[in-house]
Amino acid sequence: MVSSNWEKEETHVHLNRFYRIVKDQLIKYQHPFSGLFPRRPEALAHDCVAHVRDNVYCATAIWALHRSFQHSYELRQSAVKCMRAILLGWMRQADRLENFKTNQNLETCLHTRLDYETGTPVEGTGYKHLQMDCVGLYVLQLIIHTKIEAAFIQNLVFYLERAYRIPDYGMWERGSKQNRDITELHASSIGMAKAALESVLGFNIFGTEGDHTTVMLADADAHTRNSSILSTLLPRESASKGTDAALITTISWPAFAIHIPSIVEATMERVDVLKGTYGYKRFTRDGYATVLETNTLYSQGELSKFRGIESEWPMFFAYRVIGSFFNQQLERAEQFAELMEPLIVHPISEKYPWLPKYYFVPEGSVDAERANPGSQARRSNFKLRMEPRFLWGQSVYIISQMLLKGVLTIHDLDPLGRHNPANIRPMSLISRYSTITSRPATMCIQMILLAESNRLQQILATYGIRTQTPVEIEPLKLWPPSTIVKAFAFMGFNKRLGLKGRPPRPLGCLGTSKFYRVCGSTVLVFSHLFEDESFYFGYDIKALIEDVKNDLIFLSKWWRMKGRPSYCFLVKEDMIIGHGRDELIRFLVSLQSNSVDGVRIVLGRAQNFVATGCTDHLDFFPDWAAQLEEFGGLKRLHGGRSFLSLSDLPRILDDKDFDSLMPAPLVIAVTEAVNRRHFENKSDDEIVAFVCHDGDRRELWPYRPPVKDAEAVFESAAAVRALDYAQEVAALHELMHRHSLDHILRPNEELSTVRDFFTNLSRRAGLNQIWRVPFPPIFPSMLWTVVRLTSALLGNYVHSLAPSTSSILVFGKQLTIGTVQGPEVNLNKPMNPRQLCDLLQNTVFPVNPLLVSLQQELILYVSALLIKDKSLFKDIAIIRLGWLLEAMKLQLEAEEARSATKCGDGDCNGKCNGIGEAGHLGDTAETLTEARSLGACRLHSLSPSSLKSLLYRTLCSDSMEHSHNSHCPWRRNSPHLREESPAPSDEKSPQDVLFQRQLDGCLGRVPNTFYESVYHILERAPCGVLIASNLLPQNPTLTDMTPHDLNLVVEVERMLSDIKDPAYRALFVETVMVIAVILERNQELSFTEVVDFRLVIQNAIKDFAIINHISFNENCHENRLATPTRHSKRRLSWPEDEVVTDNWEAYTRFASTPANIRLGTTSFLAKASIALLLHGTINLSDVNKEACCVS
Repeated sequence: MVSSNWEKEETHVHLNRFYRIVKDQLIKYQHPFSGLFPRRPEALAHDCVAHVRDNVYCATAIWALHRSFQHSYELRQSAVKCMRAILLGWMRQADRLENFKTNQNLETCLHTRLDYETGTPVEGTGYKHLQMDCVGLYVLQLIIHTKIEAAFIQNLVFYLERAYRIPDYGMWERGSKQNRDITELHASSIGMAKAALESVLGFNIFGTEGDHTTVMLADADAHTRNSSILSTLLPRESASKGTDAALITTISWPAFAIHIPSIVEATMERVDVLKGTYGYKRFTRDGYATVLETNTLYSQGELSKFRGIESEWPMFFAYRVIGSFFNQQLERAEQFAELMEPLIVHPISEKYPWLPKYYFVPEGSVDAERANPGSQARRSNFKLRMEPRFLWGQSVYIISQMLLKGVLTIHDLDPLGRHNPANIRPMSLISRYSTITSRPATMCIQMILLAESNRLQQILATYGIRTQTPVEIEPLKLWPPSTIVKAFAFMGFNKRLGLKGRPPRPLGCLGTSKFYRVCGSTVLVFSHLFEDESFYFGYDIKALIEDVKNDLIFLSKWWRMKGRPSYCFLVKEDMIIGHGRDELIRFLVSLQSNSVDGVRIVLGRAQNFVATGCTDHLDFFPDWAAQLEEFGGLKRLHGGRSFLSLSDLPRILDDKDFDSLMPAPLVIAVTEAVNRRHFENKSDDEIVAFVCHDGDRRELWPYRPPVKDAEAVFESAAAVRALDYAQEVAALHELMHRHSLDHILRPNEELSTVRDFFTNLSRRAGLNQIWRVPFPPIFPSMLWTVVRLTSALLGNYVHSLAPSTSSILVFGKQLTIGTVQGPEVNLNKPMNPRQLCDLLQNTVFPVNPLLVSLQQELILYVSALLIKDKSLFKDIAIIRLGWLLEAMKLQLEAEEARSATKCGDGDCNGKCNGIGEAGHLGDTAETLTEARSLGACRLHSLSPSSLKSLLYRTLCSDSMEHSHNSHCPWRRNSPHLREESPAPSDEKSPQDVLFQRQLDGCLGRVPNTFYESVYHILERAPCGVLIASNLLPQNPTLTDMTPHDLNLVVEVERMLSDIKDPAYRALFVETVMVIAVILERNQELSFTEVVDFRLVIQNAIKDFAIINHISFNENCHENRLATPTRHSKRRLSWPEDEVVTDNWEAYTRFASTPANIRLGTTSFLAKASIALLLHGTINLSDVNKEACCVS
């Protein structure tokens, strides 16, 4: 009893001491009117600014003491006043918040700095207000009073949902590491936003006193995207920062944004690299508060001078103390407390000690500190004038001391239990609304099969597939995803503040896998894959089934809500009238096995799944809106629009070999026919007459393909219909070009405008109507060239374009949108959907509208493949979509050539890849091949599923089809050159070697040490190196970048992009690797002049030509390549080089020669490189006598 009383008395003493500390060091500086805390307490005359982040931490420290010192009403009200001051300051910016929801940029973001005295936003271009972690931190520590404020907080949730794709300035307000006013994605910002979304999802912010209007809801798919991208980005902080002390706040208190032990450990291990005697460096080469920093923004090359003298921040020791308590590591907490103890300063004029903001290296100790890190004594910021007090750090320090003294518990600091895994947090057990939990131990997905019509239901029943119609699921209502999105618009709506509610963002897979209670009714939502307004992927049954499987896998991996996910598969009549019907039936039948690709499912009736499913309550939905027709639910979909009776179906449903390819003459003719230039000389009346003509339009065709040697192909009804559709889209394109999509062709008709005709044509082409002919089709069922072009002309864009782009960038890849013939735009930071659409429209559409659709598909496929197997892209730093399409064309043509060879050997009975009866291209379309590549035409006509498969084969072609040693030196296991070996018996043909070089060049594939090799060559080249025609100087490249710097990769790739011949690019890469190996083995060698890699290649080709008795024009300019003739191996879709030379044969023979064979390209490149090096300097002073001086 005596001991207990003594402990209580000691606790009371500690509490009183902390009360006096908080009063003297925090509340003392709180403004009596605004309630805000100043950013620099001792400089109010010069800097009357309050920062939101500093204020939240001050309020948190005061609130924490209030939780321990329960009877202190003053403390509670001080914290509340501060948090409300921030809220009121932001509510004055409601118009900016509303704009930011749809247009995320620097001009629309909420201000993170407020006026200390008035609480009004601080204007000025010098402030970096875009800091997503700041808003996330505020929502995480939320305090509000009224329902209007609750509506505002709901809109702050919308503000945070897209954090995964919003580059910002980060916690340190500097953006990228280079500090040049460049924003980038920060893991700390995404982590804080993700934590905020988790904390408010399904949470009533008025507690037991609230009602449905004070419940916060968040998009589960947005949370999942933030979570997945955060997991991918960690342990890095951003593209320019390998690590950052800010990540301590992400993986520990206050965010606790991730609970995967391996990621947390890896991140903390990397952050500990920044640990010093006086605290943690913010990040490497951080110039803030160093004696050498002279500019607010840094110039090029300035970053290197801060290496080794970065300031160290003691407050991160306090963060580690707090984090150790949450991890139950009390000894660890004591260790960090001991490290922090000698860093405390006690100003003479103060009653209590302060934790300095940072410790810096004095000017006289800079060189010594660099030479021997950690050897020099540092000085605190208290030695400087005008910046002695740091309230953020002091608040964290006070919280850590309260934990150490035992007057504060971790539950007081984290009432939601966010430090625990999601499944054992208290909120998940009591909330009526959907909340984030852990993944169920036994995941099972409820699958509901709906048939579009009664007739379709009967057809499916004959295969043993049980379905329901929209009428049979009553009393449930069936809503498409677009309708539930409209319903969500009422969430957060507040007319007085000018807030329009949730922006019209499409729901993802998680959002459409829940039941919704809306005004007393239960609503079932089917996936966006089955919505009529969706992208044209729904016309490809294989792609549709693949997408459904991906959705099921995604649900099994990311479902984190109470109840089971309920996935609605809507079977439409359009799906069973053409190619892929059998595969669809097989898939639907296979669902009865209760497993899809290892995912456990259960089939059943929708009404039976409500009790075990996840249900969200949309209590914000007004009663009057429920009476509107658009929210009444779908009773009957478009049944009967595709066939008239069941007796018609079997003849239409005969499956053929739909994976075969169109004959070459036809595929080229269709691609040529869609060009609108054929109608340029036609009047509007003539074009309208052509489009509206109901009968045979062959007499009206302005374009007639050459039919020499291909009469059988072009006379078939299928070919006639295909060409007719192609010319119809060309005619409509010309009308759109002259007028607009809304130009009226036939007033008061069902098909009236150009847009109506485009939409109708797209559906007819997509639904295989062209192949409903009395004879079996011999070609593929889909006119994908027409479908893709109409989609691009209509301005259709796929929903998940922005998330896929963000995913690619987070994997450390950069993306280039554009064409090989036109401009390219490099994406190094995420964009919102509108920005991406505008970029495609402005960059790609003017060159070729078809590529707009193709590049959208590629973005989705690349993202999916990166998630599934990122090793496919391990040697590709920048994914250039235009050149990626070129690589796919190469792969497609190579596969056709191999198939044709097999046909010639009698392996295919005279028919291969759909060419068979038509023969090879030959001279049939000779004039057309001069304008466009056969591979390009084939690419346009492939189905989406076939295109994705082709992309995979293209990326795998190196390992699957070619030797790792035969064509380029870096594919050997050793980084050094080997002695030349005799050609192996299975040596690849010159065509295979040239193909692989062209493929590597198109893909931008390089060895994993390529950029490091460029860096090391630059170290030995004082005058710099020439990459294509661009000079990469030694300085500031070496001073500004490291060998593994992503900025070095971007700069080198930017220069390499000027090389338009892919095979030459591959030779360029080989040359760099050869020179790097020679320099590595001969440390005494260096260059005295600019290193021109093109000169090395030119000399190597010259020697090759002499040995192989090939004519070589020495007067030809050394830096140029030849323009190919019609029969050369050069691809006709690549841009032409600058001038014509006479050495094309020597170059192609050289590029077709393997690297590591006797007299291969490596030997000639090595000889030319050594000759160039021997004109440089030789320094023997630091070389060991046993070293080999000349390789």
